[in-house]
Amino acid sequence: MQFKQVQKQFSDYIRDPLANPKPVDIEERRMKIYRELFFNNVNGFLESGFPVLHSLYKPQQWLQLVRAFFAQHQAQSPYFLDISKEFVDFLAQEYTPQASDPAFLLELAHYEWVELAVATAKVQGQYRAIAAVESEPLYLSECAQVVCYHYPVQTISIDNQPTAPDQVPSYICVYRDRNDEVQFLALNAMTALLLDTLDKSPGISLSALCTLLKQQAPSFSEEQLQAGAQQILADLAQRSIVLTLD
Repeated sequence: MQFKQVQKQFSDYIRDPLANPKPVDIEERRMKIYRELFFNNVNGFLESGFPVLHSLYKPQQWLQLVRAFFAQHQAQSPYFLDISKEFVDFLAQEYTPQASDPAFLLELAHYEWVELAVATAKVQGQYRAIAAVESEPLYLSECAQVVCYHYPVQTISIDNQPTAPDQVPSYICVYRDRNDEVQFLALNAMTALLLDTLDKSPGISLSALCTLLKQQAPSFSEEQLQAGAQQILADLAQRSIVLTLD
C-alpha cells in the first residue's frame, strides 16, 4: 500500500472511526490516543472560540456537533487559527441543523468568529487618527467589520435565547479600539450603509462619500447627508473605526 493510501486510511479512521476501518498495522491503544488527541485539540479550540454558543448546549449535544464537524468537513487551511472560520463554513454549507440546535446557530457562530477575526487581524497599511473628517481621505479600519443579523446575537446568553428573528435586522460594527480590545457598536441602517460604502471606496473624501450615499438614499438632501455623515464620521473616528493614512 502506498504511503498516501496509508495516510488517508489513518486520517479517515481518526475522523470517523465508526464509518472507516482501523489501519491494520496499528494497535487500537495507539489509535485511541491519536483520536482523542486530535479531537480534543479541535474541540478545545472551538470551545474557546465560541464560548457563548458552547454555553447553550448540553455537553453531549455539543460533542455531537463537534464530531459532525470533525468527521465531515474538509478544512482548506492547515492553521489552528482558521478552525473557527472552517467551523462557520461547515455550519453554513454542510451541516443539517438538529432539534437541539438553536435557530440562531449560524448567526451566533458567525458573530463569535467575527470577534476572533477582529481580535487577530493584522494591519497592513499605515494609518493614523483623523484630525478633520471633512478634509482627509477616509478609510475603514482593517480591524473593523460591519455585519448584519436577523437575531440580536450580541445579547444572546443562556438566559436570553430568542426563538424567532427580529422584524428589523441588527447592524453591528465589531472593531478593535486603541487599547486592542474588541468592542461592538450597534448601528442604524444609514450608518451601516455609510460604512459599507466607505469599505468599498477606501480613501474616499467626505464629499464623494456623500455623493455615493445620495445615490443610494435619494430621500435625503445633500445638506442633510453632509451634516449627518460628518457627525457620524467624527464619532467613528474617535472610536478608531474610521482612520486616515499616515
